[in-house]
Amino acid sequence: MVNYCFKWNHADNAPGEPLTEAEARVKDGAGEEYTAVMPPRPGAASPTLVTPVWKTGVVVVTFLDDPGRKATEYTFMKKTDESLFLVRAHLWTYPNDQAGLRLSDASVHETVHYREDGYVKRVVRNKVEHVQETVEYTDVPVDTNWEPVPPFGDYRSIARFERDQPVTDRVP
Repeated sequence: MVNYCFKWNHADNAPGEPLTEAEARVKDGAGEEYTAVMPPRPGAASPTLVTPVWKTGVVVVTFLDDPGRKATEYTFMKKTDESLFLVRAHLWTYPNDQAGLRLSDASVHETVHYREDGYVKRVVRNKVEHVQETVEYTDVPVDTNWEPVPPFGDYRSIARFERDQPVTDRVP
């Protein structure tokens, strides 16, 4: 079951302003921001958050770790009326489960930028070792970065943590 809110409250690890499905559907149709709160994926304790802002053509999918901190975040850009492309992935690593809920508590932050032509740039910032590493790749297969624009309420395809696994049981 999908629940809806206007913004997730990361400080409280809870939905911000709750929205009914009808209210979220109106925001979706108007291209306005809202967050779909999906049930935890198998083996996880925290929900997955899908935040579309169709006016800007952006959809952000946030995977929280068990304590409720941002662990992985995928940013999709709308490329056509029917398709999205995964342009960026953020990954945060925390020193332990007691670290706070702020992103600044992460010991490692990794950002991976993707382009449609197969160019990938990976930047890893390690706050513990005080190092930053940047690696660039070309000719990377990006077929799995493409997603259909999801119909309202069916976010399973873009909310896949494992990007190389397609969704085979789509329902309208």
